Amino acid sequence: MASEAPLPRRKAALPPAALVYLGIIVVSWAANWPLMKLALGQVPPLTFVLLRLAGSLALIVPVLVATRQPLLPLAGERLGLFWVGELQVAGFLIASIVGLSITPAGRAIVLAYTMPLWAIPIGLFVWPEPLGRRQLVGAAIGFAGLVLFLNPGLVDWQDGRVLAGNALLLVAAILWALGSCLYRRRSWRSSFWVQTFWQLAVSVVPVGVLVLSRAAGGPVRWSAGLAAILVYNCVVTTALGYFLWSKVLSMMPAATAGQVLTLTPIGGFVLSTALFGGALSAAVVVSIALIVGGIFVTLRR
Repeated sequence: MASEAPLPRRKAALPPAALVYLGIIVVSWAANWPLMKLALGQVPPLTFVLLRLAGSLALIVPVLVATRQPLLPLAGERLGLFWVGELQVAGFLIASIVGLSITPAGRAIVLAYTMPLWAIPIGLFVWPEPLGRRQLVGAAIGFAGLVLFLNPGLVDWQDGRVLAGNALLLVAAILWALGSCLYRRRSWRSSFWVQTFWQLAVSVVPVGVLVLSRAAGGPVRWSAGLAAILVYNCVVTTALGYFLWSKVLSMMPAATAGQVLTLTPIGGFVLSTALFGGALSAAVVVSIALIVGGIFVTLRR
């Protein structure tokens, strides 16, 4: 029977491995948003998500079989990991990819990565974790940078489609934060690869239902570029990415981990600007400085 005890709440130095995992996640996920925007010109958004999940599962199953690990988590953990997967995998991927299809890639990644803004209030409600003065000050600095980075003046408030795209990206961030905070509520005995497989497997169901209901819309125009982007998504950003994210959440609060991930929209924004055009304004430069400064204050021993 899986342990129901929550993770220890004592303060400890962040393990170096957690920062390495976060570094890999930041770089790989930042590069992926411009790539997904390119792919959406050839494949419907929800079909892309379904192919991404199916490909990742096809990679993980042989790993579990070869290492003689079960495909299912321990009996007492399946329901909990089911809801975590539905929120931070299915919910986030569905809402974010549809929002990305409407919103410019640079803005989309910033909105989706407001996750730490929501992780603090959600975390305090779901399972309060002690946050020191330095963590709160660092979060305030970083969040000020995010707000400046969002620049609501760039939104056309008269265009319902644009508003819906922005709203979906914020919903994606909230679902991701909720799933991450739920994950932090307890310790898990199932291996991280088994947890990753289960979360991806249960996410295929709602995505598949939407695709079969013809909500996906449109055919897939296959090309070498689309195939390469899908392979990158299956191997790096989904299978490896969610595996590393689960390991990170076992080492630090979701709000702290999420704040480090605010580096991701910076990289994604710069890459999107280089690919799709645009200029770096003074407000963007200042916001980047605030975000980086907030992370430094939060993580400094």
